[in-house]
Amino acid sequence: MQASHAHTLVLDRSRRPALDLIVRNQSRLLRYAAGILLLAASYVVAGRIGFTASAIHPVVSSAWPPSGIALAALLLFGMRLWPGVALGAFLVNITGGIAPLEAAGIAVGNTLEAVVATWLLTSFAGFRVSLERRRDVFGLVLAAIVAAPVSATIGVSVLALSTGPGFPYGTTWLAWASGDAIGILLVTPLILAWSIGAPRRPTVRDALEAGVLATLLIVFSVVLFQAPVSYVYTIFPAVMWAALRFGPRGAATAIFVVAAIAIGCTMQGIGPFTTSTVVNNLFRIQTYIGVLGLTALTLAAVIAERRAAEAALQQSRQLHRDIVQHASVGVYQTDPNGKILLANPALARILGYDGQDELVGRNLADMYWDWTQPAALVAPYEPLGGDQFGLEVQWKRRDGSPIWVDLHARSVHDTARRTTYFEGFVYDLTGRKHLEEQFQQSQKMEAIGRLAGGVAHDFNNLLTVISSCTDFILADRSLSTAHRNDLTEVRKATDKATALTRQLLAFGRTQVLRPSTINLNDRLADLLPMFKRLFEATIDIRIETAPDLWPVRADSGQIEQVLLNLAINARDAMPEGGVLTFVSENAVVRAEHAGLDRGRTMKPGDYALLRVRDTGLGMDEDTQQRIFEPFFTTKEPGKGTGLGLATAYGIVKQSGGYIRVLTTPGNGAEFLIYLPRTDAAPDRIVPPQNLSDRQATGTILLVDDEAGVRQVLQRILTTAGYTVVTAEDGAEALQLFVTRNHDFDLLITDIVMPAMDGHELARQCSALRDTLKVIFLSGYTRDSLQSQQTFQDGTEFIEKPFTRDAILDRIAHVLVA
Repeated sequence: MQASHAHTLVLDRSRRPALDLIVRNQSRLLRYAAGILLLAASYVVAGRIGFTASAIHPVVSSAWPPSGIALAALLLFGMRLWPGVALGAFLVNITGGIAPLEAAGIAVGNTLEAVVATWLLTSFAGFRVSLERRRDVFGLVLAAIVAAPVSATIGVSVLALSTGPGFPYGTTWLAWASGDAIGILLVTPLILAWSIGAPRRPTVRDALEAGVLATLLIVFSVVLFQAPVSYVYTIFPAVMWAALRFGPRGAATAIFVVAAIAIGCTMQGIGPFTTSTVVNNLFRIQTYIGVLGLTALTLAAVIAERRAAEAALQQSRQLHRDIVQHASVGVYQTDPNGKILLANPALARILGYDGQDELVGRNLADMYWDWTQPAALVAPYEPLGGDQFGLEVQWKRRDGSPIWVDLHARSVHDTARRTTYFEGFVYDLTGRKHLEEQFQQSQKMEAIGRLAGGVAHDFNNLLTVISSCTDFILADRSLSTAHRNDLTEVRKATDKATALTRQLLAFGRTQVLRPSTINLNDRLADLLPMFKRLFEATIDIRIETAPDLWPVRADSGQIEQVLLNLAINARDAMPEGGVLTFVSENAVVRAEHAGLDRGRTMKPGDYALLRVRDTGLGMDEDTQQRIFEPFFTTKEPGKGTGLGLATAYGIVKQSGGYIRVLTTPGNGAEFLIYLPRTDAAPDRIVPPQNLSDRQATGTILLVDDEAGVRQVLQRILTTAGYTVVTAEDGAEALQLFVTRNHDFDLLITDIVMPAMDGHELARQCSALRDTLKVIFLSGYTRDSLQSQQTFQDGTEFIEKPFTRDAILDRIAHVLVA
């Protein structure tokens, strides 16, 4: 039982959509049938009223309201209601004494009249039921003129056939057609106008005015048609008033009221349209109604079109104002002399004003940074591009600061080609100009860095030979004191030159870094004692550190060099003493806040930030632009190399960070160093063990394309006790290693060499024997590292120029590891 009940429920649910569809269809059919019956009933009632206006024939009316009702119904609800017209026409005629067959024939003509008129209006005229366009009014009149003869021809032909000879066909046809046309002109606009919603809610004033107007129309129409003298056309002003104030609805209502009174009075033998024959009287009143209706409806349509045009113009103006007001670019309009007539908020923001009202009345020529021409704004530039032009010019803000703008403007002329006003768009290019300056500065720094790195690399090879040979001679105990003193000075000069080349390599970001995970607070703590010994007592050194500072990945020694260089620079900027402050903090750079001064940008992310702030002399704008260039210094000759800040710049950039300066003359300077955060724990620094005196044993394959470097290094290693096999390039070294790979304990190779570089040589040799130990020699340039400024952890290298003890100690550590 339960299964059967469930099955029944499933069937019920499956049938429910079909049942719903049947119900909906039945509901639509009922509504359709009700519409047909309602239209038929309206047609019959209107027809009985129309018969009262019959003048020539009992079923031929001077104004046939059913024609207007039928056309209005089909226009509003579609041609599918035509059966209602046919049914109503048949009933009204058969109740008017017409035989069923003739009544059916007349009904066909009445139906075709409504269908033809509807088809013409909807298919060709683009008709709108609001009647707010002249084309709609004229289309309705033309449709009535075309469709009314259809009904008249069929209807009068039916009457003529049933009546027999002597029937006045022509007069009756003309009266029938004109009566149907007048019915359409009177009733269709009235129904259509009142079927659509009012454009606005009427006010009390509108209601009072409409009441007064209706009273005047009724009273004056009755009085005028009963007056002994014909002044019926004087009612036109009141009808025009209705059309002007209340549009198509007022016009259609006024026409209907006046026409109803006119027809009623005429049918009673009252008024100016009763003094001639029946036919003349009929056509005179129809002419009166037709002229009145066409005039009033046309005037209402003209007014409606004008109001629509004004509304569209107002909307367009509002849209234009909105576009101008909310545009992201500056918009202006000036008179021929450059006086600002219109400005938008964007232009005010670009020029540093609080609002556009502050710009109106000013002369835009005053905004130019260097204006040497007459006050006309655009005229001096028109030869560049006729009436329109675009160019980049330098303006000045309200505070006097310069800005660059992209100006697109045009001159507007009258018919005599006289300039009436200028208008234009202004794009702020200041940010882009700063980026271009940054790019140019970056290119210049890049070129200088390449030059510095290349010179330092070649010079390091020479210094290696000079320093090593000097050490060889100084090792001779028989050397005279005078010569030893001379060579000692040579050695000192070599050391200074070595320090200079290392600074050049640092600026060019081509030095070799030994990165580790460090905490910048520890570096500041280690440097504090040295700073206090280095600086005068007049300089107060302060350190403010963040307890939770993020660690960074950098070369500890190089970062200390950066801090030392900045400290020395700050000391020189405070000859009378002051305060030097080191501050560490965490900084999060977001995408929308990644801009630095003068357009420089940073990569968004987490950074450990070091601030080095002094209370010294500060710097002007020109000095700031060149502060990180090598050999640029504001110190007196002989008191600075100009490499301190350049070195700091190179080290920070090579470490993946950013450095900037905030300063103004007389207000000190603050250097900000951003280093990327790392998630690794700080490395534990273990002091290296000195193994330079260890007994040297083993065979070394030495590779360097510089003969001088190769010879001095071979002499150092051989004297120390190592067996040394040399090669002048990578290809020769690889050939030696292939044949004797088990003989070599260590490979020492330069990186930049012809035929095969040191990286590739080490890779291929290690592939032949994975236990091979390698030390790289470096006097590096960017190309030598192949766009890598750091070695991987565990890579051994020795920088040129090197000392005997340093290289022997490094070799000893590698061989015992």
